[in-house]
Amino acid sequence: MRTRVLVALFVAGVVAAHGEARAEASLAGALTWAYPGTGPGEETGRIAATRDGGFLSFVNFTGSVDVGTVQATAPGGAEEQAVALVRHSPQGTPSLLRVINGWHGFHLTVDTSSNILLLAWPAGPPLSNLFSDDPHLMKFDSVGRLLWLRPIRTTELFAQTLVTDRDGNIGIGGYTLTSQGSARLAFVKYDGEGVKQWAFVDVNTVQSLARAAAVDSEGHFYAAGDALGPTSSAEPYLIRISPSGQPQWRRRLVGALGFAYGVATHGNRVVMVGTYANSFTFAGQPHASTANLGIDQDAFVAAWTRDGEERWAWNFAFDIEGVAMDPNDGVTVIGGYQGGSPDTAPLGSPAGNTSSAANVYVAKFDRLQGALRWVKSFPSGQDRSSPGLDAGSVAVTQDGRPAVLGRFHDTLQVGAQTWTASGVSDLFLFGFEP
Repeated sequence: MRTRVLVALFVAGVVAAHGEARAEASLAGALTWAYPGTGPGEETGRIAATRDGGFLSFVNFTGSVDVGTVQATAPGGAEEQAVALVRHSPQGTPSLLRVINGWHGFHLTVDTSSNILLLAWPAGPPLSNLFSDDPHLMKFDSVGRLLWLRPIRTTELFAQTLVTDRDGNIGIGGYTLTSQGSARLAFVKYDGEGVKQWAFVDVNTVQSLARAAAVDSEGHFYAAGDALGPTSSAEPYLIRISPSGQPQWRRRLVGALGFAYGVATHGNRVVMVGTYANSFTFAGQPHASTANLGIDQDAFVAAWTRDGEERWAWNFAFDIEGVAMDPNDGVTVIGGYQGGSPDTAPLGSPAGNTSSAANVYVAKFDRLQGALRWVKSFPSGQDRSSPGLDAGSVAVTQDGRPAVLGRFHDTLQVGAQTWTASGVSDLFLFGFEP
């Protein structure tokens, strides 16, 4: 396991690099804090913003894990699976909120009252003997005390994503299975106590699912994922659902073979991100994918108005894992790229390993017209699983400061330091200036 000395040295390096003149740290996109998440297994997690200007993350681990200077241990020993809830101050300093034994988290959000919502499932005995195998929704208060726990029955919904509105209502998206066994996009709204308000199933699609969700200031939900197109291939797909559960409009990237993995909204923009092959036309502009490592695939970012009117789109790099928007008109994304690929030109052609698509980029665009504000890149070692960034999520504070959490294999170049994964993979957690 990497020692805490490395973290201290890296943070000291950040301070040294930016401390001589504080103005340098205020440069757009400056990396202000960074921590690894290291353990003996294959750690995963996500990050969310909190109302006090900080962040909250969960980390799935087995036995023990270090997140920066914080260590979490499963009380059942080296083989027990657990979830660590970690709070990060506005300056990035981590502190352990609690350890949830015997569970595996897969989505996280924080509501407007600072309560914490976690989607998780039992990760083995003895909990699997006490609870059903269904995912469960857990609600904690701001200091980590469990308020309630509810099962999300897979007979109604295979949960994939989680969001809360400004009134504390909860939306969970995913899919349900028809009697013929095909998937249909499904979305369920609950109140703040976990009581179901309504359920929507997208019967206008042959096969579809939601992988991400967002909610606007008026309580409309946006579910993004994929749906079969006329050629029986998956196309990136977006649907807007009213606060009362009625479908209002649907949009596809027609001609693109691909999937949406993230969606965000602020003001009069709804932004969907994902990956695709082939080509599509958006706002009158063509977007054709480029081969990376012999795989025909690009990331896309596409923006509509809240009424579903096309505004702008980009395609670049190899993949994209998450998106978040802020009141300062920023759209922050995270993904992976192949060094030297021509499709990195929209990102400024950042340096990176030319034989890997796991080089990490974090980029911010302007939400109105899509102009690129800044890009930060972190060259990787070799791909150790499927090509590209294994996992990543992004959160942003009200004043526009982004943070990302992702997973890397082999090595990752972070400033002047080279991080080396212990075991199969490790996590990285980065914070940036707006």
